[in-house]
Amino acid sequence: MESVHRGRFVLCDPSGVVLDAAGDPDAYVYARSSAKPFQALPLVLSGAADAFGLTDEELAVACASHNAEGPHLAAVRSLLEKAGLSEGDLQNGAHPPMYAPDAAKLARSGEEARPIHGNCSGKHAGMLAVCAHEGLDTGGYRRPDHPLQRRILDLLAEVCGLPQDEVLLAGDDCGVPAFALPLKNLATGFARLATGEGLSEEVAAAAERVRSAMRAHPFTVAGTGRLDTEVMEATDLLCKSGAEGVFVAGSPDGWGLSLKTSDGGGRAGRPAAFAALRRRGVEAVDNGPESRPTRGLHGEVVGEIGPLL
Repeated sequence: MESVHRGRFVLCDPSGVVLDAAGDPDAYVYARSSAKPFQALPLVLSGAADAFGLTDEELAVACASHNAEGPHLAAVRSLLEKAGLSEGDLQNGAHPPMYAPDAAKLARSGEEARPIHGNCSGKHAGMLAVCAHEGLDTGGYRRPDHPLQRRILDLLAEVCGLPQDEVLLAGDDCGVPAFALPLKNLATGFARLATGEGLSEEVAAAAERVRSAMRAHPFTVAGTGRLDTEVMEATDLLCKSGAEGVFVAGSPDGWGLSLKTSDGGGRAGRPAAFAALRRRGVEAVDNGPESRPTRGLHGEVVGEIGPLL
């Protein structure tokens, strides 16, 4: 054995009962981008989604960590335009498209990456739309003390079944608050998003709309070659990955899964997620065995990568 990535996962039902776990389910983890479905709830609850006539695809891109492929950029631009906003209002920072062919194309054109190319631009567009609808300050929407960010914190704590003062805050790459909470509470939150169980009627209805948009447009949530898109296309799960090795899923059958790769590396996340899902009876996610052969530069098999669960 050459290398080992350590991590932990937990499966919970909507009441927070632990159904299966490896590692400490009470230890904290930063949810990172897996929190985006929670952060999109105010877009529905405020009435902004209805007022601006947002489509399911536009709602899905507000939950996305997208590749910045053509359909992603079109959805973000449409969302902004409907809210009377522009790309210039985005404050998520810029990085090249996550989809390598489009990143190369942008570089060849001599064009600089702009905030809309950032994988969080849909989330920020959604936040700006809420502010525009409610007459809130759009210049300072990223601040932790902004009314919208306080509302998001309230909702995340409510849906995940945690007192608000037990959610830890830091700064995410894109400039809005990042939330840390116990791994089991993150799993509980996704079990509730996937079922509506344990939520107030109003929040359950908003969760259903967010869930339906993501499930109807899995490509919009991520893109070509991405784990979330592939899993949602192949199963009935609601999925969202986050930076630093986070993967979260919710099932209409009444459970949520959250997984954290301890070193934050990307190599272990996919096989670990598939292995954890198969423990819950979710098959045919990866169209192949849990362990994958590793091939050398001449095409021969030189090893394999797989889970030790």
